[in-house]
Amino acid sequence: MISEKVITATELEDFDEVDVVEVLVAPGDKIEANQSLVTLESDKAMMEFPSPDAGTIKSIAVTVGDKVKQGDALLTLTIEQLENETVEAAPTQEHVDNKKPDKSEPQTKDNNEQQRKYSPPNENAAIENDKAYASPAVRKYANELGVNLDEVVGSAKQGRVLKSDVQQHVQKHISSPSTHTHKSENVLPDFSQFGEIEEKNFNKLKQVSAQHLHHAWTMAPHVTQFEDVDITELEKARKQLKQPAVGQGAKLTLLPFIMKALVKCLQEYPDFNSSLNKDVSALIHKKYYNIGIAVDTERGLVVPVIKEVDKKKLLVLAKELMEISSLARDNKLTPKHMQGGCMTITNLGGFGGQHFTPIINYPEVAILGISRSRKVLIKNEDNIEERLMLPLSLSYDHRAIDGVAAVKFITSLKNRLSDVWSLMI
Repeated sequence: MISEKVITATELEDFDEVDVVEVLVAPGDKIEANQSLVTLESDKAMMEFPSPDAGTIKSIAVTVGDKVKQGDALLTLTIEQLENETVEAAPTQEHVDNKKPDKSEPQTKDNNEQQRKYSPPNENAAIENDKAYASPAVRKYANELGVNLDEVVGSAKQGRVLKSDVQQHVQKHISSPSTHTHKSENVLPDFSQFGEIEEKNFNKLKQVSAQHLHHAWTMAPHVTQFEDVDITELEKARKQLKQPAVGQGAKLTLLPFIMKALVKCLQEYPDFNSSLNKDVSALIHKKYYNIGIAVDTERGLVVPVIKEVDKKKLLVLAKELMEISSLARDNKLTPKHMQGGCMTITNLGGFGGQHFTPIINYPEVAILGISRSRKVLIKNEDNIEERLMLPLSLSYDHRAIDGVAAVKFITSLKNRLSDVWSLMI
């Protein structure tokens, strides 16, 4: 029996729209279940959308450059079934048509609205209402960037402000020389006059990452506290547990131990497990403990989040770290993988270096950097011992956390990492 199924976009509830940046299949292609169909991109991550079923591509409803939201049709799949199998009923044509624009409106009006949507906003236009006309998602996005929506010109119907309008507003202010800045600071020399050059464009992920880092650095006054931690006993315990962990399908690295210790410190010092409210007048304390892990990929740095770290054992965390890192490197993270973080860990130990100043993953208020461990000789009374020391770098938002609290936090973390057996409870 042959049936048809309309594949729709899912797991996009938290986004107004996402961009279609790549269509990975064509009509007539035979695909397997979980095979990637299209690549979607939000302002935070790029993700591949997999097929829930195997079958043959009959038609494709989207092209590169389109914007889709939760429930929008992506393509139609022809599924060949055995007689004893069942398949979810495909949406009727009436259901699909309900997602399309109202045909009762003149087509010229739709075209004009589309032109207004993508044309540059008129700088002389003004929003009549004191309160800008924008969706909650656009308001949230503008708030994260510190943009006053009353100053943004809306390009959609009735002056509604789109996310692209906010981005154009920010770009305009970034690219326009400030009256308080010397002109030479905004002008680059012609590098080609000194020799051969090549300009290599950022991919979309790096562009978004650069904007986010710039916003985080300018929004939050950063201070970094450094510490060296004696992990000699911790490393001995890790090596003892390493082989049994492999037998249970887990690679036990240092990171799960640090995550457990970090959560205990967040519970002890709740200001670190918080974010500043909108008008920077209070801290929003979070009663959950989700840790973001920075993962280096070919496309750039991404930060998936491990949820409920406080409730999980070391081996469970080790397995989840393997899984989430694999998804990140295979470009298969979804928006849900990237949301809900309380504090981020960035680990450069595998690359070298001693200390560095990590940038806070805003709106979090702190981030922990890990560098490469090293062996040092330490005099203990009359003996000289070789100890394994781990350099840590704690960057924090000085608006939310003062220096004394930061020293207490990293000292507590140091003591917990030295007491390895408490981390296994």
